[in-house]
Amino acid sequence: MAKIILCCFDVMGNLMAGPAIRYWEFAKALSKSHEVTIITLNEPEDPPQDFKIISIKKTPWKTIFKNIDVIIAQYLPHNIALKAKKNGLKIIIDAYDPMPLENLEVFKNDPLKLRNQKNESIIQSFNFSFSIADSIICANQRQKDLWLGYLLSLKKITPELYDKNSSLKGTIDIVPFGLSSNPPKKNGEGLRQRFGLKENDKVLLWGGGIWNWFDPLTLIQAIKILSQKRSDIKLVFMGIKHPNDQIPEMKMTGQAINLARELDLLDKNVFFNYGWTPYQERQNFLLEADIGISTHSDHLETHYAFRTRILDYIWALLPIISTEGDSFSELIESHQLGKVVPYKNPEALVDAIESILDNCEFTEKIKENLLKIRPVFYWETIIKPIEEMIAIFDKQPKRKISFKDYECILSSCYIEKGLLNIIKHVCKRLLIKLNIHVA
Repeated sequence: MAKIILCCFDVMGNLMAGPAIRYWEFAKALSKSHEVTIITLNEPEDPPQDFKIISIKKTPWKTIFKNIDVIIAQYLPHNIALKAKKNGLKIIIDAYDPMPLENLEVFKNDPLKLRNQKNESIIQSFNFSFSIADSIICANQRQKDLWLGYLLSLKKITPELYDKNSSLKGTIDIVPFGLSSNPPKKNGEGLRQRFGLKENDKVLLWGGGIWNWFDPLTLIQAIKILSQKRSDIKLVFMGIKHPNDQIPEMKMTGQAINLARELDLLDKNVFFNYGWTPYQERQNFLLEADIGISTHSDHLETHYAFRTRILDYIWALLPIISTEGDSFSELIESHQLGKVVPYKNPEALVDAIESILDNCEFTEKIKENLLKIRPVFYWETIIKPIEEMIAIFDKQPKRKISFKDYECILSSCYIEKGLLNIIKHVCKRLLIKLNIHVA
């Protein structure tokens, strides 16, 4: 049994977005065999029974890392990585979200100088995290190929490493987002009651936030076309306000609302939940929908993305409509889980929507296929590569920080902060240690 820290730099509790959900479910699955603690920005009001949650703000890292074996995080700041290495922890970097590519879209409307600064910052953060990592996990094969190239550029793939395992299994592996092995059951108000929809209305559900890399506009245009020939098709956006206040408001959210208003669809054919749906209540929306939908644009983020909302559709056995280009579109086509449409093509969306809604036999076949694919993504199943990495670590001697680790941390600090700031920081820490007060 290993002692594991899951480091989640997001809000955890009743309202959770992707990273928090992933680490909550990791903790539930891993705690069956290990002692698990989540470090997060806050402490939820209703703490879980199977694992511990500690707030970053309330507990010093020195205490947190005592007797810990493994830390899993999307990235690690220098100070945390240094403490982890000093305590002999093995570091697994969770690169399921290709943030450098995502940020190109998030900050696309900012001034170029600011965008370049943010781009350099996130790339340096990834360079450091990958350099200091003992293992990497990611969400799909495309990401694995991307990160293998990244590791090569950092000179992390060496003849010595290759000779130990030519497949690099244990160094990098695929751990996608997962879904619960318990089928969804309603436990509260659904979307029909929430938005005053009729029982015979056909509901398309957008099961997550409206981020800048998505394309809700083409979908809303398709709803306009449909509204001119039938009144029973409704589109519901499940939540648009991110639970973490530190996440900037997305420009695409406002554009989607404005377009729905301009086309006279707002609160008639298109509905927005202006808050965020609680994680333990999302099934109340999913189970009252007829189709789960996700549309995006053609860019780098799309190619490497893993659309976590699609897993909720699979969990609820919802026929899926998705734009082409990402890894899930390949899964949808190969396993006949719904329909895949071209980029920015409202007419193709109209055809796909009607082909599912108006063909009961086709819909039932899709649901049968969804039922078959569902166990592949159970959280208990997808964490197996993490268990294998931990088993490998367990056979290795626990070592303290090496010269190479120091070199990596210092060189990264130098690039990011500059020599003068490093000297100031070291002097400050030294004065604190010697209990010397400087006015």
